[in-house]
Amino acid sequence: MNILLIITIAVVFIMTSYSIYLVHREKSKLSTMAGMVISMAIATMAGLLSGFLLGSYSGDMFLSSGISIIIGFTIGFLSGQPLGLIPIMNGALSGLISSLLGAILGVMLQYTAPTVMLLLLLLLYVVITGIVIIFILVETSDKFSLDTQGLSPFAILSAGVVLVTVFLFLYSSDLVKIPDKNVTANTQEKTPQQSSKSEIDVSKESNPKVTMKVTPTGYTPNVILVKKGVQVELEIDNPLENSCLTTFTMPDFNINNVNLKVGTTNLTFTPDKTGEYTFSCGMHMYKGTIIVK
Repeated sequence: MNILLIITIAVVFIMTSYSIYLVHREKSKLSTMAGMVISMAIATMAGLLSGFLLGSYSGDMFLSSGISIIIGFTIGFLSGQPLGLIPIMNGALSGLISSLLGAILGVMLQYTAPTVMLLLLLLLYVVITGIVIIFILVETSDKFSLDTQGLSPFAILSAGVVLVTVFLFLYSSDLVKIPDKNVTANTQEKTPQQSSKSEIDVSKESNPKVTMKVTPTGYTPNVILVKKGVQVELEIDNPLENSCLTTFTMPDFNINNVNLKVGTTNLTFTPDKTGEYTFSCGMHMYKGTIIVK
């Protein structure tokens, strides 16, 4: 996945930069209408892919959305700037919206076959951005000749069939590891709400230590009673890989999106206020409660 990430970043950077460079170089030969289409296409594809990368790798909806919006808006602005106000608006809005959608998609799919979706988006990016580059070269240079008005519907339909086939092949094959495939049918039928409650009380201990187990149905124990002002040590045993349960968060006590490696992770927190507080997985599907007395 890290190799694919590096390849994707390199491809997006090179092709997007070259597209914008062509627009700036050939701005006098491009019409406003052509500029609108070009800026929209460049910003949409670059924003969508950038947003997906940020969302799937950070897992933070707010952070990934904010950064991807800035990236998408900037790419759209640069794509349309040489051609006038309307292409600027068209590109900037397209980049903003597509990058936001990409970030949301990335966060939603970060634990469910993100590699498959990334490969599909990368393939779409290369195809569409490649067409944009070819269009600019054909429209602005006498060295290239191509009938851009006469694309066969059969060719477009064939390309769509190929993309769908590639997606289904990747999704169903063992070339890409999909976490959900390793879960038994019995586990898949369970929902977070079906997890039974397990409680532990360490509120009377002077040096409380809680051993917590990560399971396919949640955290055990998932109700912990503690005493205000006394530091608590959490020893979290995690046997799982590529699950939303491997991201642990307890924002009320400054534990945010901690990645639980396979094995044991030790965390500490000091409850400084009484009441009930929630800890959860990265997607807030599996939850537990800290009760401070």
